[in-house]
Amino acid sequence: MRTLLACLLVCAVVAAEPVTQVSDDVAKQALADFKSAYKEAGSIEAKQGVIFNLHDVPHPLVLKQCIKLMRHKDSKIRNVAALAIGGQGYDPKKAGEALMKALPKEKKNVEVATSIVDALIEVKYLGYWPDIKKETAKDARNPVVIRIFDLLGANKDYRSIPMLLKMYRVAMPKHVKWQTGTVNVDTGAAGNADNEAAQAKFNQKYGAGGSKAKAKAVGKANSFDLRNFSSQIKKCTKEITGVEFDNDIDLEDWLVENYMMVARKAAEMDGLEGKKLQKALRKAEKELPQLKKDVEEARKKLEAELAENGNK
Repeated sequence: MRTLLACLLVCAVVAAEPVTQVSDDVAKQALADFKSAYKEAGSIEAKQGVIFNLHDVPHPLVLKQCIKLMRHKDSKIRNVAALAIGGQGYDPKKAGEALMKALPKEKKNVEVATSIVDALIEVKYLGYWPDIKKETAKDARNPVVIRIFDLLGANKDYRSIPMLLKMYRVAMPKHVKWQTGTVNVDTGAAGNADNEAAQAKFNQKYGAGGSKAKAKAVGKANSFDLRNFSSQIKKCTKEITGVEFDNDIDLEDWLVENYMMVARKAAEMDGLEGKKLQKALRKAEKELPQLKKDVEEARKKLEAELAENGNK
């Protein structure tokens, strides 16, 4: 059922046009039909089909019904209710806020989280960023974040570039990051040599014993690989920038070169215009020299560390 509904949703997105609210009479009739069919539906799958019909009836009363269904105890019902909200693009703010309110609660329901993200993309709601930024800061490893990458990529959300750069530093090759410290190693060798060298250096610096701190750090580092963060982050960043970056160094260079463009697009996505937009751009222009300095210093430090490791 999820696959069928996803296909229907994709078709709706591809043929996206401004959503016009239906009349009160049409909405009331659709809701009456919905309630009757929903009551008669004998299975969850049948109920899902009835709910999805609300997708094509954009109206405040329909949105209210869909929001109510988002609180249903059965995740299959919530899943389709989210997709139905995707059709309520007549009011992106109300629909988007309802979806964002539900998203954090679905950390253990990846299917529902995926439907919420699909709906956010369809209603063209961009006000998600403050909450998304906060959510990823709390726990960038939960399954919902992987769905969020789809949202950021689909919207070419330049506001997320600094966040993605931080994730690159954690998840990409040449940077093995542990909770109790950081070790950078590049032996120049093929295979697992870099990982083995990093592990050896980590053991030397923090101890090879079975401490709880080390176990927690290793578990955190491994979780990125288990959830395939590297490929997801790379895909998302490419969708936004049009460039595929293999490591944080290249992304950092790109950001320095394109900082003002990123600042402008991010400000515009936040709805800034006129004097407010110009103020944001002046602020970015003042930030750029320090960013260049920080990048240059980090580069020199990394080169020194790699040179030192190469001589051992």
